[in-house]
Amino acid sequence: MTGKIPVKQPVKQNARERILDVSEKLFANGSFASVSVRSVTAAAGVNLSAVNYYFGSKQGLFQAVYIRRATLMNHERLRLLYETAEKARAEGRDVSLRELIGAMLTPPIFWLCEEKPGFSLYIRFLARAYLEEASDMDHVLRQEVDVFDKFLPYFRKIKPGLSEKDIYWRIHFMMGVMHHTINHLHRISLLSHKSCKSETAAQTRDRLVDFCCDGF
Repeated sequence: MTGKIPVKQPVKQNARERILDVSEKLFANGSFASVSVRSVTAAAGVNLSAVNYYFGSKQGLFQAVYIRRATLMNHERLRLLYETAEKARAEGRDVSLRELIGAMLTPPIFWLCEEKPGFSLYIRFLARAYLEEASDMDHVLRQEVDVFDKFLPYFRKIKPGLSEKDIYWRIHFMMGVMHHTINHLHRISLLSHKSCKSETAAQTRDRLVDFCCDGF
């Protein structure tokens, strides 16, 4: 017995997570075509064959980067939706349009301003992911479609005069506004001749929700 307290060694990040972290950064700053598997494996410090082993292909890797945090974001959207619905029931009222749209838009806007490693970077990646036809994202994005389907009954109750098609169009337009905002938020200063400056996540979210409520 030496009396020394053993030093706890940090848990070493596994190769799969290193590849995802590196890929998220590279894909957030470059196109699907411009990021090579070799550049990913070199930055992650793994063998060239590791991408195929864990993800099957570069396309599979790109999709895995999307799914890893999209799953968390969509869980957060549903958590906010169900908490809002529960609060409304307890107060004897229906969910408001503002609460409903807020549940959809709060996670990406808050992640954009989040200091936690990876979250704001993922938002930059997300904005690019929707434009990358070569990565075959359609079947992966089905996950987000399934989440938005959960919002549909609430929208229909709030706006009974709208058809299901009308509601889906409006969701589509809201997502377009959201993606432009998260991808080009810095441009507001230029657009407004520097009269508009960066605000808190909550202030930016509130402005976006106000706009989408009026549009809806």
